[in-house]
Amino acid sequence: MVLKQEIAEAVLGRSRGFCERCGKPSHDLALHHRKLKSRGGKDSVTNLVAVCHKCHNLGTHSIHLNPKEATEKGWMVSAWGDPNLIPITLLDGTQALLKDDGSMELV
Repeated sequence: MVLKQEIAEAVLGRSRGFCERCGKPSHDLALHHRKLKSRGGKDSVTNLVAVCHKCHNLGTHSIHLNPKEATEKGWMVSAWGDPNLIPITLLDGTQALLKDDGSMELV
């Protein structure tokens, strides 16, 4: 199933061409499902983050290679969790909830 164009555009627009996890610019961002599809995660703006491939699954400290840390920081959501209610930890340590319109709300 292909992501709806509007969802992808909202997530990529929110990132402004930067990895939402490490903050580095990238022209080739991956759309990572915070609540994995295998756990019932949906294609939605609040469940997707734009991350570089190193942060996604290639680097030593990547989301998929460090699920415990990724879950603690909101980059992964458990099968029973709701991405609408679980904030992500930003680079400066603050936390933000992702919104359906592609914005963030600091918590």
